[in-house]
Amino acid sequence: MIRSALIATAVTAAFVVAAAAGPAAAADTDGRWYYDDFGIADHHAAGWTGEGVTIAVLDGPVNTDVPTLKGANVEVREPSFCYGTDGKPAPATSTDLTGENSAYHGTSVVSLISGTGDGYAGQSGVQGVAPGAKVLYYAVSQQTGMAAGGEVIECRDKEGSVAGTEINDAMTEALDAGADIITISAGYIASNMGDAYSRAIREGVIVLGSVSNTDELEVSLGFPAGANGAVGVQSGSVDFQIQNTDGRANDNSSTMVVGPGIGILTQGTREGDWKEQTVVNGTSLATPVIAGFVALAEQKWPDATGNQILQDLVRSPWDDGQVYFDPDGLIGFGWATATRMLERDPGEYPDVNPFLDARPVNIPSTDEIFNPVAGTPDPSATDDPAPAPDSGPLVGIVVGVLVGALVLAGIIVVVVVLVVRRSRRKPPSGI
Repeated sequence: MIRSALIATAVTAAFVVAAAAGPAAAADTDGRWYYDDFGIADHHAAGWTGEGVTIAVLDGPVNTDVPTLKGANVEVREPSFCYGTDGKPAPATSTDLTGENSAYHGTSVVSLISGTGDGYAGQSGVQGVAPGAKVLYYAVSQQTGMAAGGEVIECRDKEGSVAGTEINDAMTEALDAGADIITISAGYIASNMGDAYSRAIREGVIVLGSVSNTDELEVSLGFPAGANGAVGVQSGSVDFQIQNTDGRANDNSSTMVVGPGIGILTQGTREGDWKEQTVVNGTSLATPVIAGFVALAEQKWPDATGNQILQDLVRSPWDDGQVYFDPDGLIGFGWATATRMLERDPGEYPDVNPFLDARPVNIPSTDEIFNPVAGTPDPSATDDPAPAPDSGPLVGIVVGVLVGALVLAGIIVVVVVLVVRRSRRKPPSGI
């Protein structure tokens, strides 16, 4: 098994070099510690696999032919939201490892949610945290030199221009399909949020986003990790150190929770061979793992609202079930664990998103989320709107990030996890 890591550039920071992003211990893992050390196999044996939960993933092209995704509960929306210069839509599925249609990043992300653990001959494949969940997959970006750490290419529209609407359009489709959780492993300009993001938060949908892979880029991180109400995910190692680059801690003011993201097994190599495996680092990887934790909790606690599941998430690092926050931007509310999320019934927690108004700069504002401007299309307008929550137990917490600048996320590609159950949110009007 090849254990080299992918080199990230300062611009895009897809996945980062194992030796540089974390302590030596992280590079020495077999890449499955996120599954073993967090007791995921035991949770699966107990029946908690994410069954009944729908997760929508927004990323780049995906290769569903790798063994761990064959037979997995993944539905790919064809075609992608990207168009070529000829005006034809690009494919959502691909077997490329390099170039615009590289499927390495998207395949790595969705495998951590849905992977069956099957591998090529003599291998154990990537094991998903929530293989019982239904994944709706949307390809919303492309990239050049992805396997070697290339740059994100925003989708072109039918006329060949970069419209920037693909994220909003894909989120809208996912919400219409009944989403409860959204996770995005890349960064985008905040203006690309559109109405769908506010609708998601208004309906109690959980939105996760990867923070940048380097603190040098953290001020440029916008949507979704730094958006008001979203969960910014930091990457950590097997010995509970957060990611660092060139000896510098990746302190990031968008960090809300930490998940396993250093020394993680992926399928494929930058040499262009899907049959080889690579152990890599990145916040991109930590985000789908946390999404998997949330899916397990969604299955076990079907009567809890999305906001209560989030309350469970911020309490999961602590034995006493309280909320503690690191103001230095290193670990946020701490290392999330599926075990404690499954132990404690979140029905007793406030039905308030703990990430709303948690930043000194909150874009969009809570008022804008819950009180759309007149004339702005509101898909849920005929539903009884949820009241705008008060600041809840997290008043005064300063975690800010400057949103609105170009988001060079610590991952290239967008993963959006959407989970749905009628007990958690009202369906949009007309459904």
